[in-house]
Amino acid sequence: MHWKDFLYYQKSEKVAVTLLLILIVLTLILNLILSQHNGRDINFAQNDSLVKVFEEFQKNLRMDEGISPQDNKNNEVPQNDVKADGPVLDNYIPFPKAEKLAAGETILLNSTDTAEWKKIPGIGSSFAARIVKYQNLLGGFVSVEQLREVYGIDNEMFTRISPYIQADGNFRKLQINKQGFRELLRHPYLNYKQVQAIMNLRKKKGDISSINELSMLDEFTSEDIFRVEPYLEF
Repeated sequence: MHWKDFLYYQKSEKVAVTLLLILIVLTLILNLILSQHNGRDINFAQNDSLVKVFEEFQKNLRMDEGISPQDNKNNEVPQNDVKADGPVLDNYIPFPKAEKLAAGETILLNSTDTAEWKKIPGIGSSFAARIVKYQNLLGGFVSVEQLREVYGIDNEMFTRISPYIQADGNFRKLQINKQGFRELLRHPYLNYKQVQAIMNLRKKKGDISSINELSMLDEFTSEDIFRVEPYLEF
């Protein structure tokens, strides 16, 4: 008998040998993984199949998590491990509310601090931020009536808050003969066509001397002139 005869297998035998080798390799790999996880080897000689290997692995994982299979048969989490989802409120100190103005008290119209605006009854953080933002775009308010232009302030709200506001005349003016196109266009009371007309007029005749010259331009209505005049410096 030749030695090669010992290496000859039928097709079914080759499949069986291959599966056996794969099973041995998987067992060795699992043994290595589990020994690294638990710091000890698992005795696979006591297991009849890979099912027991996975059961042992699951058992060890649950023990590492502090869950006893006997005390927690229904997979319930121990009560001492339950943590509240929200913050602990035992020492909760409520944030102090903004102090509101009493009847007869006022703030200055061009106050730039939102905290000042929130002192007015009916004005919270959102409205205070909107007012200050629009105030900065304008360069300051000329009159209390301009608060009606702030988004969300209707007639009813304006009637409630206006007694708490005092005009102060503290606003910036536009240097109409010195400031450039983009600087003039930033102002809410001037649109693109109006600024273009101002630049063309400056180019044709030089400096603009009065509001009357702007009122002659087709791009400006009488209402436009009335609104923008306080902000212009010639």
